[in-house]
Amino acid sequence: MNDLERHFNTMYDKFKLMLYDRALKERGRSMPGDLSLQEVIYMEIIIALGAPTVAEFSRYAKLSAPNTAYRLNKLEERGYIRRTRNDQDKREFRIEATNRYREEYGVIFDYIHLVCERIEDRFSPEDVDKFREMLGIISDELMPEAGSQLTERSGKKNV
Repeated sequence: MNDLERHFNTMYDKFKLMLYDRALKERGRSMPGDLSLQEVIYMEIIIALGAPTVAEFSRYAKLSAPNTAYRLNKLEERGYIRRTRNDQDKREFRIEATNRYREEYGVIFDYIHLVCERIEDRFSPEDVDKFREMLGIISDELMPEAGSQLTERSGKKNV
């Protein structure tokens, strides 16, 4: 493994561990309304897909229609998601995370924001612009397999 791979893996691991740490702490608390580890994964899928339809979520999570309905009903009852009806097709609903999820499990969002602030403080505006450009290229061009689920829907980019 070269230095680039090692640094990339280390950075990726740190972001993952921030999320796992929060999810595992919540699991130990075991209060009514807490999310299971599986539910945290479902929430992360919903966020990554950018307000998917129920069918898109079901397909990506590899859940049957009845299991999808059951899982989403539980998340909605506890206030972690909201479903909104599509104005054009009244049979279709989009799913999005509520502020409750971001407040209780969103430590990763805060950490990403903090790291971005540190990048802007530590590096010159030119370096930050170059880094931003590089991240865009990496996300849009060099990771097509990982991003296909995010862009399949009507060519829209959610990253």
